Amino acid sequence: LMEDYFRERRSLRGLIVAVDARRGIGDFDRQMLDYARALGCPAHVLLTKADKLNRREQDEVLATARHELGSAASVQLFSGVTKLGIDQARAALRRLLQAAVARDRHAG
Repeated sequence: LMEDYFRERRSLRGLIVAVDARRGIGDFDRQMLDYARALGCPAHVLLTKADKLNRREQDEVLATARHELGSAASVQLFSGVTKLGIDQARAALRRLLQAAVARDRHAG
């Protein structure tokens, strides 16, 4: 089902995955990111609920996620409650959209 979505969804230009920072990146998250990478679709991971962690835990979770994902996706901490990472998330979305426009221009 997910494979079909990624393969058939021509309008998909980027992927933003919300992951609970307290739980870490799970198998389903990795599967989505693998499909995106296979299709050349850039991805960004939001480690949500970062406000529930202390600073040391935030640093550890972010470092672990970056290590696990490597170049598969960019990663950041995020909290809707405290607004942590809002500007960074907007910038990531802007980069995904700008990259899509550039790819479409080259393809067209």
